[in-house]
Parts: sequence; structure tokens; C-alpha cells
Amino acid sequence: MKHKIHPIKYALFLLLFFALETKADHFSEKRLADSIRAIVNSQTLPDSLELTFGLIREKRNILGDDYIPLLKQYAERAKSTGYVKGEMKAYDFIGLQYRYNENYNTAYQYHNMSLELAIREKDSAQLFYNYNNLGQVFRKQDITDLAIEYFHKALAISDAVGNLRSSSYSMNALGTTLILQKDYDRAMSYFQQSSDIARQRNDTRTLAYNYGSIGEIFLIKEQNDSAMYYFQVSRDLLLKTGSDEGMGVAEHLIGRAYLANGEYNKAKEKFEQALFFHQKNKDLRYQSYCNCYLSEIAIAQKNYTNALHYLDLATSQAQTVSSLKNLMTAYTNYAEIYKKQNQWEKAYAAMHKSHIYQDSIINEANNKAIQALEIRFETQKKEQQIELLTTENELKNQRLRAGIILLAVLLVVIVMILYILQIRRKQARLAQNDLQQKVLRSQMNPHFIFNVLGSIQNYIMGNDTKKAANYLAQFASLTRSTLEYSASESIALSDEIKMLANYMELEKMRKPGKFNFEIITSEELEADFIRIPPMMIQPFIENAIKHGFNNIDYRGQLTVKITDKEQWVEFIIEDNGKGIKANPATGHRSMAMEIFEKRRKLIQQKHKKEFKFELTNLYDSNSSVTGVRIVINIPIFDV
Repeated sequence: MKHKIHPIKYALFLLLFFALETKADHFSEKRLADSIRAIVNSQTLPDSLELTFGLIREKRNILGDDYIPLLKQYAERAKSTGYVKGEMKAYDFIGLQYRYNENYNTAYQYHNMSLELAIREKDSAQLFYNYNNLGQVFRKQDITDLAIEYFHKALAISDAVGNLRSSSYSMNALGTTLILQKDYDRAMSYFQQSSDIARQRNDTRTLAYNYGSIGEIFLIKEQNDSAMYYFQVSRDLLLKTGSDEGMGVAEHLIGRAYLANGEYNKAKEKFEQALFFHQKNKDLRYQSYCNCYLSEIAIAQKNYTNALHYLDLATSQAQTVSSLKNLMTAYTNYAEIYKKQNQWEKAYAAMHKSHIYQDSIINEANNKAIQALEIRFETQKKEQQIELLTTENELKNQRLRAGIILLAVLLVVIVMILYILQIRRKQARLAQNDLQQKVLRSQMNPHFIFNVLGSIQNYIMGNDTKKAANYLAQFASLTRSTLEYSASESIALSDEIKMLANYMELEKMRKPGKFNFEIITSEELEADFIRIPPMMIQPFIENAIKHGFNNIDYRGQLTVKITDKEQWVEFIIEDNGKGIKANPATGHRSMAMEIFEKRRKLIQQKHKKEFKFELTNLYDSNSSVTGVRIVINIPIFDV
């Protein structure tokens, strides 16, 4: 009987393993692989298997040649324990590593094994990775039709689930494949769409790759200055990502642009910089490319000794990775050197070899076209088999579904009846709430107007006709706003701010020299587009002026700060008045405050939004200051 590992114990074991591995510099690749192999063999639970997979991926560079065998062992373990997700992920990453090693046939087999499981499990995320990786396998082999087919499938999945990151990758892959097909306009369209998404997501790496590919199109079209611009922008973006592989390609592309312009010294410098990165990444294919270009520069500068040296390196590297294209280019350059040196026999032999490689490329392309047809046929055959199995399963489940549907119909009828009854009750409650809101607003309006009329009376009795006229004009504007807004459930925040400013100005005119006021709004506040319930703040302004500044021997200061908090608007009303004295004997509470509290509760009940209110006596927290701070978070109504 197999023993299950408790998740907590397993996690502690992994922590101990990491600690020992980190401290021991002499911890060998072999010992690390053996330790992970032992962990894989002990796994039975999906959670612990998932952790182990992460460990294998994290240590892949240290594991070296043991990486693929460990992934294969992990896949077998996941299969034996029924952990399908782990099995298909392992197959996909095995295929990915074989692709990096340029073993494309084996890469295709493992990606396809993962794809079959993903189709069976209907795992859209894994299907995207499988289709994208299969597309890359065919793109690397210049089987462009099949590559585009798989990239389109990947893009369809990412668009369907709304995964912008994946859509951006697929568009970039489609663009690079269309360059191989010389369909530059469509390629440019995909790069631009991918770039738009990358900018939206702040995805510097994908944006850099898109710019590099756009530069390649301009270089092919011999628009060298435009190509140089995009190559340099791409290089600058890649510098931020710290990608050595990306930097190698970027410097390589800039070198090609300089070479196309005949700026040989600058081109040589860039290819040498690119070589540094390619050697660091052990990328022989790109090293061979660079040496071929360096030989062309040396030929142009008539330095044939250096040119031959670069070509010897290029051919050795190209033979190691079986790059027929680089071998053809190298021997064409050999022939060019020998012709310039009048060594006609050697020139002929080199050109003959170049033609042999050219014929091999053509034959390989024909074989790949046949292979593409075979793969397309096999893929369609598998898809038909899957479709047939799905149809059979549908027929088996049809009777069961018929019974379930009958029960479901009965349940739906019952639920509909209950739902209609609930809707009617809810509508009745909402109608009652609306009525209560209107009554409460109508209660507040005469109370508010009564206080302001008292202020106007003082001016008229004092025979100050000019100030009385100004005051009446302000009051008329305020009254018009009050009457207009009292019938509305919500108003624009900008209108509420104007009404508050109007009211405070009126009170300031009535009590000259008694207080100053200030309304502060945050920079990001879009007051014209935010709607809130009307006349919620005025009672607190009124209390601050009427009670806070009453019988004080200094000038009062009233500050209203307004900030957008996304779901609500925060009002902070602060004064430096007398504050609130701890004397609850009278128990008096103003009518306006009672109306505010009722409105607050009704708004919370109707709109299901939090409506916070907090009052602080400043003296309680700091005996050297007086006054009151009120914080009100008023919910924003949907427009």
C-alpha cells in the first residue's frame, strides 16, 4: 500500500531541500537530479505533484541533460496517479525543450500528445499553449501554412476567453510567419494589433519584438532609415527587460541595417556585439549568421584573410546545427573571395557546393510540403474521431437528459412563480422608499429656506440696499437650485459644490468678518460626471456656522475637502469653532440632522451601497485645538 504525503509535511520537506541546495555550492547536477527523482517517485497527490513540477522547471538550467528525462518520469507518475493536468503540462514542456534543441519531429510528437489530452479535458488554457507551440514547431521549419493554421486556432481561443496577453503573442507569431510568406501588409497589421495590446498591458518584451519585426519588413522593402528606427527602439526596450537573447537579435538586426546602408565599420561593431550575446546563449545558428555577415563586410573592405576566418567559423557552426541556408550563404561568400583572388578552381568548387546546398534546401522544402499534407490529414482524421466519439456520448446521454429536462422544467416553473412574487414585493418596497425619500427632501427644503430668509431680513432692516440686492440675487439662485434639485433623486457633484459655495457665501455676507471658507477638490475629480443624492452636506455646513462659530472671539475657518474614492465621494468638513461640548443633558438634535440620518439609511437600503458617516471632536484627540471634523462617504449613483 502506497503512503500519502501530508501537504504540510511535503511543503516543509521542499523548504528544507531548497535550503540545503542553496547552501551547498558543491551540490552536483547528478545529486540534484537524484533527489528530485526520489521526490517524483513518492508523489500521489495532485497538489504535491504540482509543487514538484514547479521545482523541476525552476532547476532546469542546473539539471542540464537530466531535465527532459525528469519531465518524462514526472509525466509517467502523473499518468499513473490520474493527474491529467500534470501529464499534459509535462508533455508540452518536453516538446518545448525538444524544439529549443531543434529536434522538431520529437517536439511535434510531445506537443500532440499534450493536445490530445487537452481536447479530451476541454482545457482551453492548455489548448492555447499546444496550438501556439505546434505553430512555432512548423514556423521554425518554414512550414508556414500549417504554422498559420495553428496560430489562428490559438488566437481564436485567446480571443474567446478574453486573454489579451495570449492574443498579443499569437498576433506576433502570425506576423513573423507571414513575413516568411512575403505577405508584408498582413504581417504589419498583426504587429500593429499586437503592439496596441502590449502597450495597453505595459508588456515591454512583446512590444520590443513587434518593433524588431516591423523593422525587418522595412529592411526587406529597402527602407533602411525606417528599419533602423524600429530596430533601435526595439533594442532600447529590450535593454529594460534584461533579455540577453533579445539583445543578441536586436544588435544583429541593427548590424544588418548598417550593412544595407554600406556603413561597414558600424555594421561590424554591431555584429560583434550580437556575437557576444549569441555566444553567451550558446546559439550556434545566430553565431553562424553573424559570421557570414562579418565575412561580407570583410570582403567589401578587401580584407580576405579575415573574411576566410569568419567563413570557417560560420561553416563549422552551421554544420553543427544543420543550417543549410547558412552553409549555402557561406560557400557563396567563399566563391566571391576566390574570384577576387583569381583562384578560379576554388571559386568553382565553392559555388558548386553552394548550389548543392541550395538544391538540398529546395528538396527539404518539398519534403516539408508533403509532411505538412500528411500532418493536416492526420489532424483532420483525429478531429473527426473526436467528433464521432462526442456524438456517440451525446446519444448515450440523450435519454438521461430528457428526464432531467422534464424535472428542470418543473423546477423552472416553480422558481419563476417565486421570482415573480419576490419582484412584486421588491417593487412595492422600492416605491415606498421613493415616496419616503421625496417626503424627507420636501421636509428639508422649507427648513433650509427658513434659515436663509432670516439672514436676508437683517440686511433689509439695516437699510443696506446694495448688499440686500446682492444677497437677494444670491438667494434667488440658491432657491432656484434648491427647488430644482429637491425633485431629483441624484444631481451632478458639480451642481452640489456650486450650491454649497452659494450657501456659504450667503452666510459669509450675513456675518462679515466672522469666518472664511474654502472648498478643496482633488485633481482627478470629474465632478460633472459623478452623481450623488442632493443636499446631504448642507446641514453640516449650517451647523458649523450656526453653532461652531457662535460666540467665538476669533475668525472661524471652514474647510470642505472633496475626493473621488471610485465607489463613493469623500467629503471632509472641518471647522475651528467651539467644537462639541460633552453635555448630553438636553438631548436636542436638529431636524436637519434627523432627516440626514433617515435619508442615509434609506439610500443604503435601496441602492445596497455603503454610506458612512463619522463625526470627530478635534479637542478629544488634541487638547490644543478646537473644532469638529466630519467625514461623509456618499455613494456614487450609476449614471
